[in-house]
Amino acid sequence: MHPILEGLFRQHRDAEVMLTDLGTISARVRGGATRQPDVMAELSRLRREIQGEVLSHFREEELALFPVLGRHVDASSGPIAVLMEEHAQFRQLELEFEEALAAIESGYEDGWQDKLAEAAAAIGRLLPPHIEKEDGVLFPMAESMLEESEWTEVERLWRDAVAAASDHS
Repeated sequence: MHPILEGLFRQHRDAEVMLTDLGTISARVRGGATRQPDVMAELSRLRREIQGEVLSHFREEELALFPVLGRHVDASSGPIAVLMEEHAQFRQLELEFEEALAAIESGYEDGWQDKLAEAAAAIGRLLPPHIEKEDGVLFPMAESMLEESEWTEVERLWRDAVAAASDHS
């Protein structure tokens, strides 16, 4: 497996751990535990993980792997299009999660705990099959279709995406 795919695969395993943690903490939130400091600390940690690792993973795929692989498969209706749509759905759910968490942190209680738990549950439903599609379809497809020169291009685009993100952080 190409090192870029190995890195993405490892990130998926990290995301699976994050999803387990998110499920555990969202159950506590739904039970009204948002006034407990350990719950708020865990929610803040998960926020950083979502905003950092998951969104970075998407950006690197979208700006490096997808454009090069898109030369071989239809990016407008094939697996890349499906995965891009799921990335967009995740971004919307991340915004809902963030909105609810910010409200809770500011002391609002009027249904925000339920909204946070619902966003977390929706993330938990979206990401596992998304990861499965990438691990089982996209990565093997990229491995079999991309030539070494294309992997070099993916690596260059990847470095550019990472550099651009660090310039804006």
